[in-house]
Formats: sequence, structure tokens, C-alpha cells
Amino acid sequence: MRFCSPDNKPDTVLTNKPLSCRIAVLGVALAAIYAPLAMAAEEICVPDLLSLPTPGPAPEKPGDPLPIELEGDEVESVKADIMSMRGNATLKRGRQTMSADQIRYLRQTDEVEGEGNVILHSQSGDRLNMSSVKLQVETFIGEAEAVEYRLAKRDRVPEDPDKAFVNARGSAEKIFFEGHDVMRLENVRYTTCAEGKDDVFLTASDMTLDQATGTGSAKHLKVRFKNVPIFYFPRVTFPINDERKSGFLFPSFGSQEGSGFVMQTPYYWNIAPNYDATIYPRVYAKRGVQLGGEFRYLTSTAEGSLFGEYLPSDSEFNDEDRGAYTIRHRQQFSRRWRANVGVEWVSDERYLDDFSNDIQISSAFFLPQFAEVFYTGQLWDFEARLFSYQTVDETIPASSEPYDRLPQFRVITKLPRGPYGMRYGLESELVNFQRDELLDGWRWDITPFVRMPLDNTWGYLTPKVSLRHTSYSLNDVAEGEDDRPSRSVPVFSLDSGVFFERVAAWRGTSMLHTLEPRAFYVYIPKKNQDDLPVFDTGFINLNNFGNIFSENRFFGRDRVGDTNQVTLALTSRFMEAESGTEWIRGSIGQIFFLEDRVENFTPGQEFTDDTSDFLAEVLARLSTNWSAYGYLQYDDDQSEVREGKFDLRFRPEPRKFIDLSYRFSRNALEQVELAAEWPLGSPRWHASLRERYSVRDEENLETRVGIEYDACCWKLRGFFQSRKDNLSEARNAFIVELELTGLTSISSGL
Repeated sequence: MRFCSPDNKPDTVLTNKPLSCRIAVLGVALAAIYAPLAMAAEEICVPDLLSLPTPGPAPEKPGDPLPIELEGDEVESVKADIMSMRGNATLKRGRQTMSADQIRYLRQTDEVEGEGNVILHSQSGDRLNMSSVKLQVETFIGEAEAVEYRLAKRDRVPEDPDKAFVNARGSAEKIFFEGHDVMRLENVRYTTCAEGKDDVFLTASDMTLDQATGTGSAKHLKVRFKNVPIFYFPRVTFPINDERKSGFLFPSFGSQEGSGFVMQTPYYWNIAPNYDATIYPRVYAKRGVQLGGEFRYLTSTAEGSLFGEYLPSDSEFNDEDRGAYTIRHRQQFSRRWRANVGVEWVSDERYLDDFSNDIQISSAFFLPQFAEVFYTGQLWDFEARLFSYQTVDETIPASSEPYDRLPQFRVITKLPRGPYGMRYGLESELVNFQRDELLDGWRWDITPFVRMPLDNTWGYLTPKVSLRHTSYSLNDVAEGEDDRPSRSVPVFSLDSGVFFERVAAWRGTSMLHTLEPRAFYVYIPKKNQDDLPVFDTGFINLNNFGNIFSENRFFGRDRVGDTNQVTLALTSRFMEAESGTEWIRGSIGQIFFLEDRVENFTPGQEFTDDTSDFLAEVLARLSTNWSAYGYLQYDDDQSEVREGKFDLRFRPEPRKFIDLSYRFSRNALEQVELAAEWPLGSPRWHASLRERYSVRDEENLETRVGIEYDACCWKLRGFFQSRKDNLSEARNAFIVELELTGLTSISSGL
């Protein structure tokens, strides 16, 4: 059997873990395990270092063998080819050195024998303390007894090349040296923990460590945690460096709500340096046996992954076969041509809720399926795309599902500047919209434009003229209706702004304070568009300050909103004069309509309001660690807030933050979210919290509380999660994970 590092296991799109909702067990488990570990604040994970000995003399000529240097308080030539040293006896050959109470060197056989307090440094930096040793110097073949060893990583300490990081350490009754990179040990202890911390170690009757391949192998190996054996392997291979290795990962086990006891034994396959795969059978007590896996690849021009899961005859789902797969591929054909492929699919609408514990995944409405090609040229860009969706939210009616785009083409020009800095070009798109039981067909849209940026250090003025032409070729239209409607509408806009600035002082720092008024005018004449279909178009919400400067009040190309309007906005900034670091930025703005507007979705309806909602935005860097953001959309006609956002962030250092956010959208949502991670009196302890609460529905959408203890060579973490699925049903999870750093990880849900 084999096992390898958990870092070798690729992430998957639909990861799941053992679950339970018995949070009381978490308190009992943590109290029993964590209580003996409480400690004062300390520096965490300080690596062990090995001092490398001063190398011996270099060869006289390149290519000559390394000379041997012998020293001692007493030096005796026993025979013509035998040298004996006593008291501070040393032997040096390049980086390879030996010191002992007594050393004998045999010239004829190039062998060295050491007795009493023997310390041996190999050429790669390993250090071994032993009672006695017999070794052939050139080949590094020999044996030693009563050994304590510290193996060095091949990488040296960047700031001190005469030192190396310790890769592993341990002891053995006997060691057989089988070359400069291979050691065979008997009755051995092995650990990657720092000196003085033997929390995780391996014991074996026989072990071989091959530094050249980065692989260890052992017989009758036991993995001990806190001196308690937790796994036994009759034969096993494992990694002894950071390289990926094929082999079984430790099994994960536990229980999952709705699935019962769960057992998973992943196998990692390191196919090649640029190919790997993870295959796992997973047993659900209530559902059956699931087989899953992921294959990853990376070449000089492409990268991607294939992921899949299959569960036959799910007894908790009407004995139906269930599964999922994901395909990801990115291809670079040349400097100008590239392509992407992405396909996500699940067998049923409940799959993500049943097998994913990530609310970002389980709350998905649609899964995308696309293939696209891009060309980037000097004068124009081109895109070709096939795009469709799988609907995975069963609450969405068929009439609200998006159209497939089979295919879609886009061309955007990047022509050189004309006279007086004039910019001109066109944007065009050709799409075939498809959807069952609804009107579909082709749409062609082309927008030529001309604009003349007139810029200066104190301001700018940019007039722009464009023509929006859209035509259709529709399928299965009603009798008497036009199957080839079209529309052409001119658009004129004028964007202008002025920059005012003054020198100010804030907190003893020289600052620049700016005032930046901006006026944006748009004119689009009225055009009857009632006979045009609506494939991908809707109103642009003013939930983002930048949307106030849009020419068209619609996203998509099926509608162009008539208007005669001017947007007035004001932005002010405080920024450091020397560095340009922005500390505060605030903006306010509003659209003023000079004429009534046609609604464009409902025939005969008009917009008669004179102004848009009032928008305000503030971004503040309160200090080095604190920042805040606020956004407000206010309807002054109704005297009510339409949209609101607020974020407050405190981030003093990595893994130490508090984020508080508030979101409000009238008649839609009102949510408060708190996310935090913080050390608990020691850098080894961290607690995390995520809370998402719906004020509108008066219920928690997600609660996640976690705690982690990092002992450097092992980590213990646990968390409780409660979330709402797409049917507003509660999904609870309780997970405890023990990770043996550098060896493997054990995940258990209780």
C-alpha cells in the first residue's frame, strides 16, 4: 500500500466531505484534544537548520578526485597504508566530513572507520550522529550503528548558503549506506517535525530513504500521533521531499446528513511531471458506492482538467443513477490565437445540494457549457463562441431560462487614430439564439462610431457619434408578423470633466485634494421597437456608480432606449502628494432627463420622471489596516433608499481580518454578512467565523464557525456549518480534520 502528501490531491469543482449536525461532539472533541495544548504566544513553525561544515581542500586540477584531509590531536601511521587519529579526529573530503574520538583511514581500500561520538556530514548536507561507522569514502558505501540522523533539503537557506533546512530526522539501530543518496535503516524512527516535537513520527522495522528520487519505502510501518499508532502498513512507499508521488492518500471517513456513514480512499497517480490524476471510490452507507476522479494536464501551449463522479442506483434518490462531470481546457495556438472549453454537468437538480458543502457551488442557478476561440490582432479582435446552460435550480420556470448561443461571433476594431486624435471603428455581433418552445433566431448587430478625445491636464471633452443597427432572422413567427425586423438608431454623447486640485495636509502628510466635476450628455431619438424580440436584454440597474454614465439604459442589444439626458457628477479625492496613494474618494451624481422616454418593453408606456435616483459612493482607507466602502441609491421622489451597500474591513496581517458587509435592495434582499479570522492568544490557534443573515426573511442563510490549531508538523481543525439550500431546507455539517503535515491528512466527520 502507498500513501503520499495531501498537497498532491487536486482540487475538484464538486468537492464534498463527511458531514454531521451533532455540534455537541465538536465541543467534547476540542476540549479533550486542545486543553493540554494551551500555550503562551510564540513564534510559529521555526524551521530547523543544519550548519554545513567548511569544505576540505579543492583538487589541484579540474577533474581530479577530491583530496582527503586528516587531522587529530594524535596522528599515527600504523602501517604504510593505515592512518590513525585520536582526539578531535577529523576527515574532510569536499563537503563530506567526519569527526570522532578515533578515526582510522585505510589508504588501500579508501575506507574510514570511526568510533566514539562519530559525527558524519554527507555531501548533500545530511548529519548523522552514531557510536561507530565503517565507510568507503569515495562511494559512500558502508554501515553504522546507534544512529541519530538529520536529513537536509537540497535547497540551501537563501540568506546563508552555509546552512540548510532540515527535511527529516530520526534514529535507527543500524544504517547501511548504499551510495551518496541512499540509506537503508533498521528499527527506525522518522519524522518531519521540528527538533523537540515528536508529535508525529513513523516507526518501521526496515526503511530505505532515496534522496535522489525523493522516495522512502518501509516494511511494517506504523504512523504514530501523540505516540498512539493510528495506521499500520505492511509495505509502503512515501515522499521525503516536496515532489509529487503516486500512492494512496489516507482514507477519509465520517457521516453525512442524508447519506449515513461515508468512507473514501483516494489514490493519487503522478503520471508525469505535467500529468496527474486522483481516483477515489467513496462508499455511502445509505446511497451506495460512488466512483470519482480528476485528471490534470499542463503543456507548453495548453492546460486543463477532467473531473467526474458516478453513483449508480442511489437508494436515497429513487434508485436513479447520479453523476457529474466538469471539463476545463485552455489552449494557446499562437501569440494571437487562443481557445477555451468549459463544460459543467450534473445528472439532476438536487446533485449539488446533496454532494457539495460549498454554498457558492450549491446555490448555482445554471451550469455553463461553452467553447470559444479568440483572435487578437493589431487592427481588430475576433471572438467565436458556442454557449449553453444547464439549469440546476428547479424553482426557475422554463420561461426565465437564458437562451443558448449557438453560435456567437464578435468583431471589434482597433484602428489607428485619425486627424486631431480622432478615434473611429465598429463593434459587431452575430448570434443564433436557441431555446425550446419560444421564439428564436439570428440577430446581427453593428455599431460604427467616431469620437474625438480632447484631453488636457486640467480637463477633457469627448464628443462621440455612433449608429446602432440591429436586424433579425426569426424562426416560426406568427402569421402576419415580420420574420426579419430591424432597427437603426443614432446615438450622440458628450463626455466632459475638469480637474481642480490643491495642496493640503492630513495627519502631518502632504496631500493633494481634488475636485472633479463631470458632465455626460446623451441624445437618442425615439424609435418604435415593439416588433423586435427580446433575447438577452434588460434594464441596467443603478447598483453601481459607473452605470450612471451608460449611453443605453439597457444591457444587451435588443433595445436602445430613447433619451435626452445629462448626467452631473462630482468626485473628490485625498491622496498622498509623493506616492499617489489614495486615502479617500467620494462621488455623487444624478441623471437629469430633458424629455419623457418610451419604456420599450410595454407598448404605450413611458417614463415621465425628470431625474434618476441620486447616487453616492465613498471609498476610504481609514488607516494602514482599516478600509471602508459605502454606496447609496436614493429615490428622492419616494423618499426611500433603493439600493445600499456598506463594507468595513480590518486586515492587519495575513490570517487576521474582520470583514463586515451590508446589502440592501428594496423588495429583493436585505442581508448582513460577517467574516472573520483571528488568532486566539497564540499564533498557533486561529478561529474563523462566517455569518450571513437575511434581515428581510429573518433567518440565517449560512453560519460557519471554525477553529484550528497549527503545531507545524500537524494541524487540527474543526468547523460547524449550517446553510440553506435552494429549497430553503437546512443543511448542517460538522467536520473535524487532522492533517499530518508532510505525510498525509485524515478527515473525519463525527
